[in-house]
Amino acid sequence: MNNTRQQLKKLPKTLLQKIEKIYGSIDKFYATAYLIARNEHQCQINVMPAAEQRLQTIRAYQGMIRFMLDEGGVNGKEILDQIASDYLDDFVNYKEQDFGMTDEEFISIIKKIR
Repeated sequence: MNNTRQQLKKLPKTLLQKIEKIYGSIDKFYATAYLIARNEHQCQINVMPAAEQRLQTIRAYQGMIRFMLDEGGVNGKEILDQIASDYLDDFVNYKEQDFGMTDEEFISIIKKIR
């Protein structure tokens, strides 16, 4: 388990409960934020149709997650930046994370964020 995940497990109890309600577990929260960061990066480096619209959607979800964390008494930007940094470290080291999460599960979690 990396340092970011260990820090997440130390979040305030009420925030952990909210995260578990929306994401199912702190590990699935981490995986969701990581995959969102990966999608953002992929949109930035690959030419794809409607990339700017996709980036706006991704950033909107990041904003909702950041707001939830901020409401819970922690610095949401800092946490999301740490998770994005974990992704970028993996990217430059050609490491692929497998969170055991299906696309359907990821989409289901995304729908709950709103």
